[in-house]
Amino acid sequence: MATPERIDDVLQHNLEAQYETLAASLRHEVISNALISNLTAMKKLELNELIKMAKSSYIPTLLDLAAKIEKVDAAVCTLTLGMYGLCADCEEEIEADDLLKDPAQPRCRACREHSRYHHDD
Repeated sequence: MATPERIDDVLQHNLEAQYETLAASLRHEVISNALISNLTAMKKLELNELIKMAKSSYIPTLLDLAAKIEKVDAAVCTLTLGMYGLCADCEEEIEADDLLKDPAQPRCRACREHSRYHHDD
């Protein structure tokens, strides 16, 4: 059986890989949608500037990518702060199998259910 440290290493690696993949996809989509005309201009922009550009474009693919990158970035930040795996709402531990399914999951099951119950139409 994998040790907790090993699971954390795997989750961290998965998050970092997911972040890099999403960032590359966002760069590709920004150029594909002609928001930036050339690669030289693209290289001058920070990722947060590309995310802002994507969000202001109102292009569904770009909006989705920007939201996913922000979610993964938030999870990476919790790793840095030593709070990874804690629910953003109640600060209880998020179930390990939920983190294995989605390493960027910010909420425990109880808070996700509460949110769905109170915020879904």
